[in-house]
Amino acid sequence: MSTYHHNNLKNDLLEHGLKMISEEGIEKLSLRKLARICGVSEAAPYSHFKSKGHLLDEMKVYVADKLYNKLNEAYLNSPKPDCILEIGKAYVEFAMNQPDYFNFLFNQADINIDLSMKNDGDFKPFSFFRDKSYEVYRELGFNDDSIKFGIVSMWTQAHGIAMIASMKNVATDFDWLDVLERILVEKN
Repeated sequence: MSTYHHNNLKNDLLEHGLKMISEEGIEKLSLRKLARICGVSEAAPYSHFKSKGHLLDEMKVYVADKLYNKLNEAYLNSPKPDCILEIGKAYVEFAMNQPDYFNFLFNQADINIDLSMKNDGDFKPFSFFRDKSYEVYRELGFNDDSIKFGIVSMWTQAHGIAMIASMKNVATDFDWLDVLERILVEKN
């Protein structure tokens, strides 16, 4: 095995691990295989991950952070109240552009998404969407009860579109982002 200096071995292990899961399934994931793929010793991955379970936990955080960053970017680059629709579009775009990431994240049985409006929850992308929605819609004069059910409705619609848009072999004659906009934005 040739020695190879990694600028960021942890990142490479995460990326290659996600690809391996997408191609071969989670049961075939192994730190030893990842070491070979990355061109490092079999012991090297253990300097970052104690076990396969630890690697999987870190993958969830890694992908959730990427999704959060995409949502935050959409929020920061859009005026209010349009930013909420743009967050939804960013969510769907993430699923379309990163289907392996998206499917990995939402196929984990132990992912914790707390849809209650009073809890911070463990899933940073939803917490961000919820908090920004409350901020924007309160400024527009909506009451908290209307906002709460609007948030659940918007999230489930965006998530449903994202799930279908991230599937392989789905043919369309439309743009998913147009569908999302038509569903989430009431036209006068």
